[in-house]
Amino acid sequence: MNLSLVEFYISRMPYCAGINLTNTDLEYYQRIYFQKSWAWWLNHIGTLVVFIIGFCGNLLCLLVLCHGRLRRNSYTQYLIALAIVDTGAILCEALVALDELQQYQSVDRRTLIQHNILSCKLYYYIRYIFYSMSSWVIVALAVERLVAIRFPLWSKHICNVINARRILFLILLFTMIIQSYHFIVKGLDCSSSSITLSKQNCRCKTLPGYAKIDIFLTIYFWRLILMTLLPLTIIITANILIMNKLFNEHSLIDHTNASANSRHKTILLFKISRMLVILSSIYLLLHVPGSTLEIMKFMFVNVFRICNAKWEYYIFITHDIFDLLTNFNYGINFYLYIISGKHIRNELIRIFKHRSFRSINEKSGKFQRSSNFISSHGHIPKVNPSHCTNARLSRRRTDSST
Repeated sequence: MNLSLVEFYISRMPYCAGINLTNTDLEYYQRIYFQKSWAWWLNHIGTLVVFIIGFCGNLLCLLVLCHGRLRRNSYTQYLIALAIVDTGAILCEALVALDELQQYQSVDRRTLIQHNILSCKLYYYIRYIFYSMSSWVIVALAVERLVAIRFPLWSKHICNVINARRILFLILLFTMIIQSYHFIVKGLDCSSSSITLSKQNCRCKTLPGYAKIDIFLTIYFWRLILMTLLPLTIIITANILIMNKLFNEHSLIDHTNASANSRHKTILLFKISRMLVILSSIYLLLHVPGSTLEIMKFMFVNVFRICNAKWEYYIFITHDIFDLLTNFNYGINFYLYIISGKHIRNELIRIFKHRSFRSINEKSGKFQRSSNFISSHGHIPKVNPSHCTNARLSRRRTDSST
């Protein structure tokens, strides 16, 4: 029996110290902590691919929403904020994946980024702000669409650009206050380093003295309540009420006697709301399972204290798969806009056509200016000799006259 593996197992789960481990149990723990499963590799490599795809998509999203005609809409402010925080979130996930790959490949398990105390605290603080903002911007967007669809008279005063920016600022302020506990519980832990306690092997993690506080705030309060139960309840309720209005036949019939312009605005409002319902629904499908499994994995080890290697192995595999799906959520929003929103597709095409047309005009303008310059210089030799001869003749006439 591998004694080092047994010691590692007991150090991670001391409550299982009295249980005799079979060779099958040790094989599963070897797969989890040392060999790494196929799901672990899929999660980490897939996260890097999602980062590239999501980064390009979010840049295109900002290009369309910030420089197009859509920026005057209230819901566009939420989509712009969502593109920014999703880029930050998927960047953090890519850094985590690279760091874990680096530790797995290196002999001394050296981390990719060498933090000091301040950078370690700021890293966790900013990272969790991105995660929280990504969820609550979608919640605010769902509520804003509910007001626009169900209460059209109120929407004229509530659903505007200024109020949208105020709500986003309040969400940011609330998130910054909630995540401020990371400045206390996070730091450099050098206890698991080598004998020399070199600074290069210190880990940026939760300090041992604040482990219980971090568990309560991160797992129960933040992930379970703020990231799972509350967003799930609000988004499902808002989407049901919105879809009830969208699929109500009388909702469009009421506008048949209205002008063509108002009817067009109503149809566009319904299409935008349908697109945003799809966006928030896919967010729930991709985010909630991964968040739920994160909570289950923690409770399996720390609450129920189940010493079953096979169960833990399959929970880790399932968590890696759903963690990758959660990362997909940070990178596919713009592609969902393109698929489900015709007006965003048209705006994207219009922007690229405008840019290509402007570049063609600039090139033709430069060519025209250069041709005018050549033609003007081409006429100078033809004009100057006659002008000089006339000047000389006039001088001769004046001399003869005198």
